[in-house]
Amino acid sequence: MNNIDFSSLKKLFLEKGKSIEFKKKDYFVRQNEPCKYVGFVQSGIFRYTRINNDGNEPIVGYSFTDNFVCDYPSLIKNSGALTNIQAVTDCSVYILSMKELNDFWETSMDTQRFGRLVAEEIFVETYGRLLGFYCDTPEQRYIALLERNPDLLQYITLKEIASFLGVTPETVSHIRRKLRQR
Repeated sequence: MNNIDFSSLKKLFLEKGKSIEFKKKDYFVRQNEPCKYVGFVQSGIFRYTRINNDGNEPIVGYSFTDNFVCDYPSLIKNSGALTNIQAVTDCSVYILSMKELNDFWETSMDTQRFGRLVAEEIFVETYGRLLGFYCDTPEQRYIALLERNPDLLQYITLKEIASFLGVTPETVSHIRRKLRQR
């Protein structure tokens, strides 16, 4: 989300949000349960997974420090979460309820416009990730993931990276070897 200035939204979370600590492996939300909050990650890493019809649980996303964490469709529709969101590391998060967020959006025309821009930016980011999954090579997706968080390899396994990329751990090993040789 680089196209708009999130400093006022970040400020809202830091000033009005409730600070919550998550230990490694704690859940922010579980699949099919309602997501009650949106969080701003002060520190730490969250992993998004989805249990599919075969009982497998691929990794479908991450939130890092200075990112927002939420199952957004669940939050805005007040429905069951589509994903599990679990702490990969100990995390510090400032949370707001949908009501608190909506109250902020309703304070002025500027904040309403800002809310629309945030929703548009979420759509653009999601659409870009979808296209990346279908159009980019696993190597390109691996590089993009590490650009988002260069220290990620300290916290997750090769198997988890493979799950996120939709490839085997052997393919990830091959990608890493290839990149080291450059």
